[in-house]
Amino acid sequence: MKINHKQFTPDKVERLSNCEIFVFGSNMEGKHMGGAARVAYEMFGAEWGVSDGPTGRCYAIPTMHGGLEDIRPYAKKFIAYAKAHPMKRFLLTRVGCGIAGFKDSDMAQLFEDALEVPNIAYPRQWLPYMAIDYTLGLKTPRGKEAAPLVVSDTVLKRLCEQYLYEIGAGINKFLPSIKVRYVAEHKKFAYACFGDFFFFGDDFYVWEQDDKYLDDHNQYVVEEVFNDECEGRGYARRVIFAGVQTEFKDSNGERIYTGDVIKVEESQFRTEYMAVGALSSDDGLGSYCFILDNHSWRLADCNRQQYKMTRVGTVFYQLNPGDFIGVNQRTMNFNGWRDTEEDRLQKVLMAKFTPNYDQELWKYQGLEILGAEYDWR
Repeated sequence: MKINHKQFTPDKVERLSNCEIFVFGSNMEGKHMGGAARVAYEMFGAEWGVSDGPTGRCYAIPTMHGGLEDIRPYAKKFIAYAKAHPMKRFLLTRVGCGIAGFKDSDMAQLFEDALEVPNIAYPRQWLPYMAIDYTLGLKTPRGKEAAPLVVSDTVLKRLCEQYLYEIGAGINKFLPSIKVRYVAEHKKFAYACFGDFFFFGDDFYVWEQDDKYLDDHNQYVVEEVFNDECEGRGYARRVIFAGVQTEFKDSNGERIYTGDVIKVEESQFRTEYMAVGALSSDDGLGSYCFILDNHSWRLADCNRQQYKMTRVGTVFYQLNPGDFIGVNQRTMNFNGWRDTEEDRLQKVLMAKFTPNYDQELWKYQGLEILGAEYDWR
């Protein structure tokens, strides 16, 4: 099981970030006189007399009023609370293992369900006991979530909102497997997996590690989206989103992305150039397709009818860094049903030289005359 360092509570907690909650064991009177309870009271605002639930920047769990079965309901209550507050990181300490006198092995198993909650950090000493049923094959650990069948721009935004905590904290344990493309710079695409990017309104941001992106980092956006320092995530850099990888491949065996311009050869007598979009409901049902004036042509149908599909470029030409144009809108603009033959030829020409910020058609024509080749793949 792959563990992110943020899933472990530090042995000694001396400060809390904006999103962190200190979880400690208490007595039923709420007298925080020793151990982690005293730390909670003196450093993190735990209120005297509060023995159960949220208090200050803490969460109290009673552990000194009986046996393990008496504590279990409070453990379940805490885990439910953490699930209900997904943008808080709960630092669960070794509750019950100090003055209360319980063993780590006993207390850990009370909190075993915390393994399935990404925003609960737990003591490193508990992991062997919390995972015992998994290693023995008695339980199946929750793995990566299944990706929706079709990921449109709207579905991707919804998923980013759903997994916002994991994206901010850098925990990729439960995330769906989705790969996207973005415009890294003029003439260059780059790629990222789900968890390494997020949206702020219509703006698309990726986490970058290279110090050359320091000046591109937007801390205001990070705090607005995550309310957390996102330590170790790198620099949040605004870029242009350029499509999601589909399950389809072209005639060269290359994976097709939304936003790709495809040469479709229906026969030796008819060839079309069309751009790939995604039509999807909120739950990810729909199709990757060529979106036309009042209907669409599914890639699955092209495969079934054995049309030859070859990627020749993308719709990411004449770009403006301030654009908020979605991929589907770009593809529909490319697939304009009122286009003349000259319009279509010009669009195909520009699609070959992408990503490109040039606005003037003659610059693309000049690239062709010079024999320039963009490695848009």
